[in-house]
Amino acid sequence: MTISALTLALALVIGLWLIFSLREAATTVTRGATTVEALHRYNAGLEVWRQMSTGTDAAYRRPEAVAQRDSIGRELRVHLAGLATTMDDDRERDLVQNVLLGLTSTGPVAGTQARESMIVLLAKQDSAMFQAAQASQQAVLLSAVLLALTIIAAGMLIVPMAWLYVRHKRGATIEVKA
Repeated sequence: MTISALTLALALVIGLWLIFSLREAATTVTRGATTVEALHRYNAGLEVWRQMSTGTDAAYRRPEAVAQRDSIGRELRVHLAGLATTMDDDRERDLVQNVLLGLTSTGPVAGTQARESMIVLLAKQDSAMFQAAQASQQAVLLSAVLLALTIIAAGMLIVPMAWLYVRHKRGATIEVKA
């Protein structure tokens, strides 16, 4: 096996590795972005619900405000329960359960635990996004290596052929030894 053939085979392996690495990074980014967006929306809803539930303002006691608060709470419970079913990690599901418990209680301890759980969930998803970014950086490195190997392999094939062509044009007799 020649050096150029070995270089091309290595470029093929690295190219396949690159494809799988990019696919994994893209999947992680898509899933993470969707989850982070949902968690931020739910966090905002949780804070609004918490303020409406524990606020002392008389406006929060009007029937339409209570109905709106209850509607926000129901919607959050449904969405968070759905999110919990899509999570693979048991710890993350427990964190979502803490948030759900916070939505059923207006006590300060439950509210604090719900907020803390939501912050931890957001931090975990941010961490997943950083891991995807790191995988993308690795893919850029693999792309550079792939390009370099391809250039080396092409150079090892083209340069000798070009040298023979130039010699032939100058009138040199070229012998091919088998």
